[in-house]
Amino acid sequence: MTVAGVAARTLFGLSVVSAMSAIVRAAPLTGQDVRFAESPRGEAQLALAAFLERGGYELWTRDTVLARADTVRASVLVLEASARISGRIEGDVFVVAGDLFLRARGGIGGDLVVLGGGFYDSDLAEIVGAVSYRPNERIRVRPADGGFEIISEGARPRGSELDGTYGVHVPVYQRVDALILGWGGVVRAASVPGRPELELVARYKSGPGEVEGSLRNSWYPSARVRVGVTGSRETRTNDEWIRPRWFNSLAHFVAGDDARDYYRTDRIGVELELRSPEPPIWVDASDWSIVLAAGWEEARSLSARDVTVLFGDDRPATEGFIPYPNPAVDDGDIYSVSLGFEWSKRAREGRTAFGIGLEAAHDDDLDGDFSFLQAEARVSARRSTAWGHVWDAFAIARVDLAGTVPGQRYSTLGGLGTIATVPLRGLRGERLLYAEASYAVPLLGMPTLGGLDGFVRTSAGAAWSDGEALKIDESLAAGIAVRLWDLQMEAGVAAGAGPDPDGLDTTVYLDVRVRRSARPAAMPPRGRGF
Repeated sequence: MTVAGVAARTLFGLSVVSAMSAIVRAAPLTGQDVRFAESPRGEAQLALAAFLERGGYELWTRDTVLARADTVRASVLVLEASARISGRIEGDVFVVAGDLFLRARGGIGGDLVVLGGGFYDSDLAEIVGAVSYRPNERIRVRPADGGFEIISEGARPRGSELDGTYGVHVPVYQRVDALILGWGGVVRAASVPGRPELELVARYKSGPGEVEGSLRNSWYPSARVRVGVTGSRETRTNDEWIRPRWFNSLAHFVAGDDARDYYRTDRIGVELELRSPEPPIWVDASDWSIVLAAGWEEARSLSARDVTVLFGDDRPATEGFIPYPNPAVDDGDIYSVSLGFEWSKRAREGRTAFGIGLEAAHDDDLDGDFSFLQAEARVSARRSTAWGHVWDAFAIARVDLAGTVPGQRYSTLGGLGTIATVPLRGLRGERLLYAEASYAVPLLGMPTLGGLDGFVRTSAGAAWSDGEALKIDESLAAGIAVRLWDLQMEAGVAAGAGPDPDGLDTTVYLDVRVRRSARPAAMPPRGRGF
């Protein structure tokens, strides 16, 4: 067949596809009843029920293409179909168990809600209203009496559930306990008033050859309130915010590069957690939580061990490696009350979060060993620009407001994950200030999902104690990063002031980062909930 013949057949095929799309678009289904088979569950389904009750929408049940020159002057409901929008829809769009592809220069004049399907956006598209994307909503559609029924498949919580894969936790490797293997899960009694649940985690620490664990019993008087009782024996750190646990473990195994200080603790406490009502389904929404906790803690210092490290020094890995010492803490009892508050807001262009925590301890009334008042605040933000660039910011501060803070509340700073030109854990004290801001330009991929970015980041911070002068260290880094959602693997060059005031230290590095949490340390881990 000649080239002209192939071209003619191709044009004919495209014409047929366009004509079929036009037919589907020109003849939307009308007069067909769409209803819930039973009462809708949750805010998302309630919004869909209100949309159905309001009526006046076009119903699309077949794969549909809206060409760039076409405009729909009504709302649209897509049921178990794919819609490719290059034109404009003036009203709201609800997609149920289907997919929406919003092409460049396509537009939606109202709100967009996608339940149990896929949403594929373009930075050049326009959505005037709010966006809610819930791909995991358990919902499906079936024909019924000449119309359609929407079936909610929301499942009741299981009576028992294991963590991760068969309850196995990601192994941890650090310089005081060597390898830590964990296993855990939760048991629920959903039919009992208060819907109690019991979380249990057991850990084996190869260094000392010990077994430790933690237990949390939670009750839910309502969807917004959790009451809990906790008990644990575990190795703790105040430096979990610096970098992911799994990467810290890998860095220590490969090069003895442990960025955290540790202490052992026995803890018993009670918790009261209040949460905001379930946020609206729209992406442009905020939520908050408050935790009040009280309890007892006994701390003990831990020493660094001779552990296996691949490339930590000149000795073979089989001979072990003595890492940097783990600083001692002030052994003793702490009776304290803590209060934590967390607020976050999400929008189509990014997310902002803020958290603050207070811990007060007294040594007279309950025969404790320490009296102090310590505060912590965190803030994080991410925004994407109209042209796809992304900027991130994070800051944390810990300060002593009264009394003498014991060593088990000290913080460390320095090394990869914070200020790369400061030695690893080179700064330590009960007071901590740190902030960073980065700007990324996507080179390949999508800003919302991931790809290859070029970035620049500035970091500054200090960790010091009472009687020491405040000295801020700074660094500037630039490089290339492979990003997948909130996980980022980067290679870069960092520069900062060295020991010589007129000098400049530079370092080439590889690092892994995740978007840091604004949840303060005064707040215990979230209950799993129902």
